[in-house]
Amino acid sequence: SSWHAQNPGVPVQPIKAQVPHLLLTAKKSSCSLMKEDKAKRVKELHDALKSFLHSQNAKLEAIATANNITFDHVKGLINMKTNYHHSHCDMLQNALVHTKSLEVNTELVKVNLEVHLLSQSEEKLLIKKLQEYCKLKMHGTNMNNTATACDVNYMVDRITKELENLHDQTGIYATLFVMCGHVNDTIQSTWTTNNNSADFWQDIIQQPVADIACKYEQWACTQGQNIVECDNLASIRKQVTKTILNGLSGCLGRNIVMNYLNYKHSIILAYGVELVGWPTNIKFINPLSISIISKVIRL
Repeated sequence: SSWHAQNPGVPVQPIKAQVPHLLLTAKKSSCSLMKEDKAKRVKELHDALKSFLHSQNAKLEAIATANNITFDHVKGLINMKTNYHHSHCDMLQNALVHTKSLEVNTELVKVNLEVHLLSQSEEKLLIKKLQEYCKLKMHGTNMNNTATACDVNYMVDRITKELENLHDQTGIYATLFVMCGHVNDTIQSTWTTNNNSADFWQDIIQQPVADIACKYEQWACTQGQNIVECDNLASIRKQVTKTILNGLSGCLGRNIVMNYLNYKHSIILAYGVELVGWPTNIKFINPLSISIISKVIRL
């Protein structure tokens, strides 16, 4: 089961279809010979490197013995500077391409998009297509679990880096939990903290953050909800009502009952607290009595 299978009515992001390459007999034979030749060259290179490393270690041991130091110390001095870089790091080649692109792009003729006159209906159609494309890329489900897991891993890494950057700039504390929502998902549930936020869960909640993550994952997998069930009217009503009650209980330090009909006297005057942020164009009534889902979502 995949997230797409749990949401059959939701649009699916298009995937790049891979056309199968049908090889002729001669081409297959050529590829086989190339494969054998490549394997032979790889083995020769491996043997040459092995011989070189063996002789290098012998020379390093001789140097270590002559200078009365350990072999590991000499090897550490030789390998102190790494010659390997992350594929996404800023490298000289990327810097040269960036500099050259600035030189070339500054001399390009500026294109005037208003040269080709469009009718009002054509403009609306183009804007509508762009909006549909953006909506599909933002909210469309992935085709399979592999694509879903890759998407989640990439986004978690991106959010983690942004939180670290924000911590360096502002000193915030943050904890991020990302859990799979189905037992058959291949998404790797994970969590991340910054600025020793993990101590909060251990010292205040009295549980390690790893245990909380496991319980969170178990709870998420037992929900069994898809997009429609998560965003239905009853579920959102319940969330809004619980949020308001939790806010009042947190301010007063005790559990009270929210009174929407006699709110001014029963809540404001009686307890000295006021609910702020209620939209002006939504009538102040019990969220359970609101029948329009868009209004409940705004709350």
